[in-house]
Amino acid sequence: MRKFILAVFFSLTLTAAADADPSTSWRSAKNAADDIIHEGNAHTFYCRCHYTSDEDSDGSGKITDTDICGYVAPDKHKHRAGRVEWEHVVPASLMPARQFPCWTEHDRNYCERNDAAAQVMIFDLHNLVPAIGQVNALRGNDRYAEIEGEVRNFGDCPIEDTRDSFEPGDNQRGDVARIWLYMSDRHGVEIPEAERAMFLRWHENDPVSDWEREKNRRVKAVQGNGNPYVEKAE
Repeated sequence: MRKFILAVFFSLTLTAAADADPSTSWRSAKNAADDIIHEGNAHTFYCRCHYTSDEDSDGSGKITDTDICGYVAPDKHKHRAGRVEWEHVVPASLMPARQFPCWTEHDRNYCERNDAAAQVMIFDLHNLVPAIGQVNALRGNDRYAEIEGEVRNFGDCPIEDTRDSFEPGDNQRGDVARIWLYMSDRHGVEIPEAERAMFLRWHENDPVSDWEREKNRRVKAVQGNGNPYVEKAE
């Protein structure tokens, strides 16, 4: 009975998502990520902190209890530690859209509103993950790296952050790698040779999880395409 109810729910929500077209605005992309893609799996990507959706029209939500997940908030951007934000694993500033006339002659917001090719990249649901707002702010547009020293300043959350690099925990590295490799193949995101080698190593060492497979199925149902780096493992 539970499976039947869930099947009906996702059928209805997927229909609603198709009507909203998540690829046309940041708001609709966040709503699809919140209401459909991550329904029933409301945990932040890097730190596995539970959150609750505000059930509104912009995909916002609140971290329920950082004590349970062991997250310790540093001082910088601390005001964002209690909320969930939708993070681009591949930052928009590192996408080819950054070189489009809509961006170079105007700005990112103009691209998001007016350029269909930019929208497809920026709002790609495979590239959106829920993150503690403070972590999203601290990472910013930093590239991923393997940081020496293993200095972790976020309690039990297994991330490292420096001025220009960000290292995810072991259990998120494969996810990150598969998203970057997908975005490179699908949208032409450039990956330096050494970084690509690192991602391929992460992809190998952290295999596709059951949740990745489920997320991929949901994104494919809404967006129309899957991530081959996930699907090859199925």
